[in-house]
Amino acid sequence: MFTKMKILILSSSYPRHEKDTKVPFVRAFVKEITPYCDVTIVSSTAPDTTEFYQVMDNAKIYRFVYFFPQRKQMLSYTASGGILESYRKSMLTKLQMPLFLIAFFFKALRHAREADIIHAQWMPAGLIGIFLKKIYKKPIICEVRGAERSMPKWLAKYIAKRIDVFVAWTPELQDFLHSLGRKDGIEDIKGMIDFEKLDDIPSKEEMNKFRKDFGLENKKVITFLGRLVDMKNPLGFVLAIPYVIKKRKDVRFLIVGDGELREDVKKLIKELKVEEYAIMTGARDDINTVLRCTDIFVGLSPICHTYSATIMEAMYLGVPCILDTPKYTRENFIHEKYAYLVPNDAPEALGEAVLDLLNNKCLYTLLSKNAPAFVKRLGFEKETIVRKTLELYRRMIKR
Repeated sequence: MFTKMKILILSSSYPRHEKDTKVPFVRAFVKEITPYCDVTIVSSTAPDTTEFYQVMDNAKIYRFVYFFPQRKQMLSYTASGGILESYRKSMLTKLQMPLFLIAFFFKALRHAREADIIHAQWMPAGLIGIFLKKIYKKPIICEVRGAERSMPKWLAKYIAKRIDVFVAWTPELQDFLHSLGRKDGIEDIKGMIDFEKLDDIPSKEEMNKFRKDFGLENKKVITFLGRLVDMKNPLGFVLAIPYVIKKRKDVRFLIVGDGELREDVKKLIKELKVEEYAIMTGARDDINTVLRCTDIFVGLSPICHTYSATIMEAMYLGVPCILDTPKYTRENFIHEKYAYLVPNDAPEALGEAVLDLLNNKCLYTLLSKNAPAFVKRLGFEKETIVRKTLELYRRMIKR
């Protein structure tokens, strides 16, 4: 019998129920460490939350209210994405941010005393952890995921200087921390992706129903999967459709997700007169089915999407991927070996790439074969992530 380490996880949002699609990667991580750790999570409420204490996956979850009336809360669990994206939307969201941080701190203060480690998800939670560290002298780890780019640089530098160890699992995030003056204390531990859910093959009936519901029978399916926000560039995906349908009519472009650009995407589809070919499904929790019905996956970003969870999920299932090429994508994916690379903001090139992959069976098969091995080589296996995380926790406790 061993004594479990007590881990306090600070996360601005966390899934509210079994089928919640918000930050599933944090929950996937929690599920894997609870056999070895006693996990407590502090997170915010959604506007309609009625349960302020839950137990999910053997982890205790405590939620805080940060604005009254609660239904007017506008920072977390929104179509905009995370709290840093929501903050910029209105004067009310700007007013709510300090209230959010204060409520976050006092809820976490109650639970940090007993923790061995404070593990913050994103830098805003890291800021809360810094003050808890001052009070309780607890070591703090902060996991960065990319949203931090939009933080005021002076605040990001303040946090970067005071966190004990950062977890940054892409080259872009590591360079981001370097730009803030952080040169050491950075661990490369990949984000947890629940690949096991992808191993459960949907029934033939489920697959057929999905195809029938969206008119995908006997069609080649090109899929965009992610939040409909600028960082994911869903408009760039839609702009490529006319270049494909000029030459092939047996295609459907699936747009899976929700976000602040939803209406812009709808408007662009109508302006381009591609309503027959573009299908918006909204956010879904049957990603396994979606990807298994997909012929080509497209990932776009003006900034960086190296090792994005949705890209890794598609590659794990052997779905050939087309990616545009901000700096870090170019440096980490090999064109026509692991993915098909196209220039940024080049809808015609994206359209030609779709046609090339659909027509070139040898290349299509090669990318499909190489993709799963590429994911495995990167260290996304859950055993590797759990081992590295537990080793880090033990080192931090021994300091």
